[in-house]
Amino acid sequence: MPTTATAAVPADAGVRELGRRLQLTRAGQWFAGNQGDPYALILRATADPAPLEKEIRAHGPWFRSDLLGAWVTADPEVAAAALADPRLGTLDRAGRRPDEDLLPLAEAFPRHERAELARLRALADPVLGRCAPAEAPCAARTAARRLLRRLLPPGGAPFDLATDVARPYAVELVLHLLGVPERDRVTAARALAACGPQLDARLAPQTLTVARESAAAVQDLADLVPDLVAGKRRAVERAEPRPDDLLAQLLRDGAAPRDVEHVALLWALGTPEPAATAVTNAVHGLLSRPGEWARARRTPAAARAVARTLRERPPARLESRVAHTGLDLGGRRIAVGDHVVVLAAAGRDAAGAGPLGGPDGSHLALALPLIRLAVTTAVQALAGRLPGLRAEGEPLTRPRSPVVRACARFRVHPG
Repeated sequence: MPTTATAAVPADAGVRELGRRLQLTRAGQWFAGNQGDPYALILRATADPAPLEKEIRAHGPWFRSDLLGAWVTADPEVAAAALADPRLGTLDRAGRRPDEDLLPLAEAFPRHERAELARLRALADPVLGRCAPAEAPCAARTAARRLLRRLLPPGGAPFDLATDVARPYAVELVLHLLGVPERDRVTAARALAACGPQLDARLAPQTLTVARESAAAVQDLADLVPDLVAGKRRAVERAEPRPDDLLAQLLRDGAAPRDVEHVALLWALGTPEPAATAVTNAVHGLLSRPGEWARARRTPAAARAVARTLRERPPARLESRVAHTGLDLGGRRIAVGDHVVVLAAAGRDAAGAGPLGGPDGSHLALALPLIRLAVTTAVQALAGRLPGLRAEGEPLTRPRSPVVRACARFRVHPG
């Protein structure tokens, strides 16, 4: 029918335009890397970024990536100042996401400025604090251990810790903590898995297929969350919330339903992939140090191991900002509209999870407590159930993943 053909043309044109932008951006990053730009080489994500981060840090407070038009810092003081400065926003002055050309998102997905992200984290912190790893056992950790027991392959055969256990564990745990009903579990699980590249896609163009699948998955989540929160609100009014249902707890604490929807979307997008990768990184690190795997079955040792992992191999290695006004920072003049990038390497010598995990409005700050909960519980449970676990080779990183350095495969033997 003519109407169908006419309607299909804009959609096809939009797909072609997205593919063109992704290809051009990738080509630009590749060209800049060929010219020796360490920031471009980090974005290409084809090698260990640690030497490149060290090279950027050797330039002083700022490295200027002229070909990519970015100011990049790995300096601790400058990084902390940049993340705290209200003149540097997560959106540009027009309220657009700087990554809109690379990362198509559902129209319903909220656009958050850094102050709004910080406000939402402050809203969620009391609920998250009730299931902090250092506290007495809680329902969230009990559920996490139960999920791990179900996902561990039976018998003594080798398995892939990343694909067989860590990634489905992180997805299922988020579904559980958000209280997603059984009827929506399959759709939500599929969407969460497909959203894995979202954090990376903010700075590194994904393939056209991945970009489209990821955008569709975000739309699925954006469609699901309002009904989910409405159901939680009705349950709260009937005094029926589950003790480990985080959304119901937020509503019970008086949070506005719209705020709860935003928090749910940020948890859903920000937790599974970084948590799954942090599980594999933590396990790999413990197995590499004699005697530490046996000690990790105890909560304090597991918590210390996870803190070290999040510091040395942070769940987000890059955070970007846009200058809303001209400013002087770290001895340089940053112009209006300039792109500023903070490397997590700037916080590697400090305690905690580095500069990208603070209450500064970073994209991952809201999810970090859930990531820490998921990883600490997983490490402790795995060390207790698989005392003879050993690695079969090194973890492999997913392509085009400069932000998360997402683990694609990590073969292990239960011993």
